[in-house]
Amino acid sequence: MKTKRNIKYSRESVSAVLQDIFVVLFSLSVIGYTAFLFFNNLNKTIERTDKVPVASVSYKYKSVQRKFLDRSVWDRPVQYSPVYNGDIIRTAPASEATIYFPDQNVINVGANTMIQIFKQAQKDETDVQIAEGNVSVQTVGSKVAVKADNVSVAVEKDSVLHVQKFESAEKEAGSVLSSPDASAAQAGIAGAGREAERESAPRGENAGGALRLTVEKGAAAMTTVEEGATDARAGRSVARTAVQPTVLSEGDVIQAGNNAAVSMIRPASGARLINQYKHVLPVSFAWSSSFSDDTELVLETSRSRDFAKANRLSVKGLKEVTLEEEAGTVYWRIYAADKGARDASADSGKFTVLDAPPPVLFEPAPDRRFAYKEMIPAVRFLWKGNDVSSSYTIEAADNPDMRNPAVVKQVSGETVTLPNLHEGVWYWRVTPNYITDESLSAKPSEVSAFSIEKQKELPPIKLISPGAIADTAEGKSVAFSWKNVNEAAKYRLVVAKSESMRDAVVERTSDINYYELKNAAKTLPNGTYYWTVEGLDKRGEHLTSSVPSVFRSRDSEVVLRSLFPPDNYVLADTLCLDTRFTWKTNLEGEQRFQVSASNDFSSPVLDVKAQGSGIDGMVLPQGDYFWRVSVKSEFEALETPPKRLTIAPALPPPELVGIGEVVVIHPQKKNTFAWTAVPGADYYQVKITKPGLDSEPLYENLYITDTGVEMALQSIQDGDYIMSVQGFASSTLTSSRRYSYAADKAFMLKHLRPVELVSPVHNARIGGVDAALNPGRLQWSSVEKPVKSRLVLEKAGQRGSVLSVSDPSFSVKLPPLTAGNYRWRVIASTRDGFDISSLQDSGFTVLPIPPLERVAFVFPSDGETLGASFFKSNRSIVFRWKKNGEATHYVIRLYNEKKQKIFESELTDAASSRADGNCAFEFGDLSRLSRGIFYAEVEPERRLKDGLLFQKGIVSSRRFVIELPKAASVETDAPGVLYGK
Repeated sequence: MKTKRNIKYSRESVSAVLQDIFVVLFSLSVIGYTAFLFFNNLNKTIERTDKVPVASVSYKYKSVQRKFLDRSVWDRPVQYSPVYNGDIIRTAPASEATIYFPDQNVINVGANTMIQIFKQAQKDETDVQIAEGNVSVQTVGSKVAVKADNVSVAVEKDSVLHVQKFESAEKEAGSVLSSPDASAAQAGIAGAGREAERESAPRGENAGGALRLTVEKGAAAMTTVEEGATDARAGRSVARTAVQPTVLSEGDVIQAGNNAAVSMIRPASGARLINQYKHVLPVSFAWSSSFSDDTELVLETSRSRDFAKANRLSVKGLKEVTLEEEAGTVYWRIYAADKGARDASADSGKFTVLDAPPPVLFEPAPDRRFAYKEMIPAVRFLWKGNDVSSSYTIEAADNPDMRNPAVVKQVSGETVTLPNLHEGVWYWRVTPNYITDESLSAKPSEVSAFSIEKQKELPPIKLISPGAIADTAEGKSVAFSWKNVNEAAKYRLVVAKSESMRDAVVERTSDINYYELKNAAKTLPNGTYYWTVEGLDKRGEHLTSSVPSVFRSRDSEVVLRSLFPPDNYVLADTLCLDTRFTWKTNLEGEQRFQVSASNDFSSPVLDVKAQGSGIDGMVLPQGDYFWRVSVKSEFEALETPPKRLTIAPALPPPELVGIGEVVVIHPQKKNTFAWTAVPGADYYQVKITKPGLDSEPLYENLYITDTGVEMALQSIQDGDYIMSVQGFASSTLTSSRRYSYAADKAFMLKHLRPVELVSPVHNARIGGVDAALNPGRLQWSSVEKPVKSRLVLEKAGQRGSVLSVSDPSFSVKLPPLTAGNYRWRVIASTRDGFDISSLQDSGFTVLPIPPLERVAFVFPSDGETLGASFFKSNRSIVFRWKKNGEATHYVIRLYNEKKQKIFESELTDAASSRADGNCAFEFGDLSRLSRGIFYAEVEPERRLKDGLLFQKGIVSSRRFVIELPKAASVETDAPGVLYGK
């Protein structure tokens, strides 16, 4: 059921709403007030009157926190706030601080750093305890003791020490620091250390207890304190033993913890280098290395933290190098090439180059003369300094060598007025003072000279305005002004109708060198007038006066001004013909348009008559010009102020960077093309076309503000292409549109493909002899040279690989191979991590080594019989056979009828060769033969140079018969009875 809404006025409901609004407003007020108090408490700066400051602190970037020794509250000091004995100073990430001491000692505190300062009133030496971070100590007037962990370093006078210390998360800063006041240190730096560990971000790669000491200049003494056992129940240290001090000299580096092998000595990390030169600053890099002299070290410098664009220098055997750097922050790192920048042996840091050119003197102008009659004038000095100097020292002397200056004054600004300089010639210069590095020999300005002369009569007063025409239209005022006279107490202005100044129409006095005549048209109607100024001293007596000057009053406003192009306009030479020069005027008379190479128009390039309010169609060569419009009437000739005009040529062409003859297209990545910046260009146009004048662009981008572009070229086929880049400058209030010459680059596009196995072709059959003696090469190709590759050759049925080569060339020589089936592949990847390994293995077969062809016997023939007649004329048997061209040795064997070997001998090819081209072996041991059947065998062999048997041959065999007559039986006579039996 639908009910009606109660809209009757209720005083109770209105009261409840008002109460809610009041509660909300009150709550918001409480929240705002609480936030205000929190903000003030977070950023408050505490000043003390119960202690004497021992130093002052300044910071750069973000802020610095400070905690007093006897308090637990951190505050944020303002610039150059005092530092008291026992104060703890802490810097935030990307923040830096500098602590200045009265004795000119300076401590530079890097980011993420916490230190504590102790300086007793009765001691000259300052104690600095470092809990964590980077600290540079520069001593001048006294020693400084630096303590970190169990190491104490006494820094001598005129020395520079750099300390880098990083604590692990588990180790509290307070537990490793010793203090002149043990209780104070324990309550101060230890508590601050625990608080810093809770609040600060992770400290980076060096965290873990690393300590590095570097002596850039001078000397220091390092003492290591060996901690004894600690009684946890009693809460006291049992023993502390100090080791004999170690003297450190310039260039020494001490490393503990990570044992870094490369340490930069100078420039120090966070250093601020002052460049007093007009161009770049030579920066000396010096380091200490524990690597061998033949180890390649890499020094990189960059303008960005990530070293995206870095200058890389490889060195061997050097410990120092000088590089030129421009103004700005420079990040550096040095490391061994084989270990990389992220290895623990590397070192890194940054420094800042500050441009600080010598001051430029403005006033007094060189050789200026200050004339006076009775009172010596006060001289105002003005110069242009630099942003780095904290103050300046002005010197004035009576000699150009500035010896024994009469005036030496320190000034905080860039101007000062010096009274009571005596008469004569003065020489002066200004020297900047740098609080960041007081040891730096500041480069003074050039020496300038001026003179103060006493004269009987002062020079005439120089009149400034009005000019030839005084505008009195619409009740305007006319301003009279003139050069100031130092001794004049007041001035008398006289305006008359004649040059004799006898018929004055205006006569006024002024205390300053300026007078404004109100409603001038009433006093000075249209006409010609003369005016002069007289300077009077305190007594009202004449000092000097001006020469009468003439002007013409006019009660109508004069309009004559040039409009376009404006002053300092840059016009492209190709647009000069179409540019219209315009002006505005209400004057009657002849108008002339004038262009000159000089602003005095002494030799005009153009001087043409013009009509109306503009002119065009002018053609001017490239160069700098001045232009104006002149109007000449019966009574006067007026010109517009000259305006500078530059006729500029086309911008220089960009230079394509990193584009080779072949550009590889990755299947899943865009190609990046880059070029150098064209000075003055606002954007670029890029096109890629096929060779030919009428080719349509395959890629076109007509507005690129960066000096590089990424393109997805996967759809473009392989082939030859031309890339064109042209710079353009948009029109502005001070420049016309401009364009550069185009830069063209021809290249070949190739899509990234897997490695191609070229030779031997798949399933090739290789002879066994060739595979053993001339194994050939494995050849492969790739569109893009891989950054990582491996060639593997395997044999079927054999474990392991026959050949495995890392990062091989495109042609790899094979080892001698035996008979069998082989397969090979190439595993490769590109710089971007793409796998371009061969898609499948390629195989080939090595055939077995065939036997040598059998030799053909020449003698004896098969079955030949050697009878008595043969042996009557021969005392040996000469076996002869045809030569085998591939054999290096021959084995001859003789067998009897029972196939029993009775002789074997191995002959070299050279020993068995005969003049007729055959081979022969003479067998002379006939006693081994008898009547019967015999067999002769000859087997060719091929041996390598080392005598190893490489190839056997097929045995050739011959059967021959030795037939000799049987000897008759011998019968003897009966001997009878022998004597003596």
